[in-house]
Amino acid sequence: MTSSKSTKRALVSSTLAILMCVVMLIGTTFAWFTDSVTNTGNRIQAGNLDIEVEYTLNGTEWAKLDEDADLFGNGLFEPGYTRVVAFRISNEGNLALKYNMSMNLVSETKGINKAGKEFALSDYLKVKTSPIQEANEIGGIMVGIAFDRDASKAIGWNPETNFKDTKVMTSDQVLTAGQQVYFIMQVYMPESVGNEANAISKENTPSIDFGVNFVATQATVESDGFGNDQYDKDATYPVIVFNQQQANDAITNATDKKANISIASGQTITLDNGIANEGDKSRDITFSGDGSQTVDVITNAVSAEGGQLNYQRGSSFTFENLTIQAGEGNFDGIVCDELTFKNCTIKGKLTLYGKATFIDCVFENTMDNQYSIWTWGGTDVTFEDCIFDTNGKAILLYGSANTNLVVNNCTFNDRKNGTAGKAAIEIGNDYDATYTLTVNNATVNGFAAGKNTGSNLWANKNSMDAAHLTVTIDGNKVH
Repeated sequence: MTSSKSTKRALVSSTLAILMCVVMLIGTTFAWFTDSVTNTGNRIQAGNLDIEVEYTLNGTEWAKLDEDADLFGNGLFEPGYTRVVAFRISNEGNLALKYNMSMNLVSETKGINKAGKEFALSDYLKVKTSPIQEANEIGGIMVGIAFDRDASKAIGWNPETNFKDTKVMTSDQVLTAGQQVYFIMQVYMPESVGNEANAISKENTPSIDFGVNFVATQATVESDGFGNDQYDKDATYPVIVFNQQQANDAITNATDKKANISIASGQTITLDNGIANEGDKSRDITFSGDGSQTVDVITNAVSAEGGQLNYQRGSSFTFENLTIQAGEGNFDGIVCDELTFKNCTIKGKLTLYGKATFIDCVFENTMDNQYSIWTWGGTDVTFEDCIFDTNGKAILLYGSANTNLVVNNCTFNDRKNGTAGKAAIEIGNDYDATYTLTVNNATVNGFAAGKNTGSNLWANKNSMDAAHLTVTIDGNKVH
């Protein structure tokens, strides 16, 4: 009997223990067999297109080619006189490139010959060239041969050309990453030239200023990821221009309606009204520089519709690393499809017509009664990482067009500390237009409290309702 009771107590205790275990397991997570594979070895690297050019005047000493290199300055040309310069072109990037080498006549001063007639030196000079496609020991020997007058035929000169007719002297030579080639140029006055090129005096000697240019763009070598190496087949060369006429020619003569124009250091180019206006004249045009060049977009505009308007309908313009001389009047601007400014300094006031994007730009506005930007006819307008230096007027969002204005990471500086009575972005509407303003991470120094907002960032000066104006600041809809 005692044994039976003990057995029952043991069973009850075991049952209670099991129940307690079950209770304790309720709400816990069971472990299961699992497996996983992780990968952290991925890397995406941007491609880099980088051409480097060196030159030698004696076949042994090399120097980097830049705008200050004087390749022929010590030469006094006479019949039989020859100057040779060799170039070493290196692909220093990690993308394949194609390059062209060209010469262009910058300016020329004519002389008076022994017969008293005016003559141009360029009419009596010839040019020969010879590309060497492999930069190895043979290439080095060939460069040396180029400076040996008796043995120069060994390098295989191309047929001679007239000096001022020399445009592009190579055509789409391809360099893979790390590859080097040589290019040799000979400028000479043939021995057959006589007194027709002999100046009557030192005061009447002719001279020439000319440029030697190497330009590069992408080559169809790398795959786009789907086995297609033709995705960059339409990459265009920049055209280097030294004066207004060359810039105009680059626009009007552009192939495929695209003009990629690189302005020589220190030059000022004016955008002529109508040069790319409508129909067959419309273009996709890029002007680029190194920061020392200016493009004047107003001086050659026309007086129309209350302002100085530069009509380029149907065209798009990109300006990179330049100073842009804008206007002073209310409506002054470029009438075109789209404008893009990258790393530019913009002086004066620019009124917008169409789509416009400003990236890393500085607006230098010293006028007391004009904004830096008036959106007026702007549709999609974006400012990224820009600085506005003003006397109290920066952006006016106002006009007949429905406008989407985006301002990201911009700084607004007011030299007059709000005495103009304006916020950094003034908004108004008399035309039943609809505006959307989005601002992120703005810095405002100075400026006045905006009408109907109390904010020195933006003002709703015409009390626009929510149906016509939407304002979002740093992710928060405030109107």
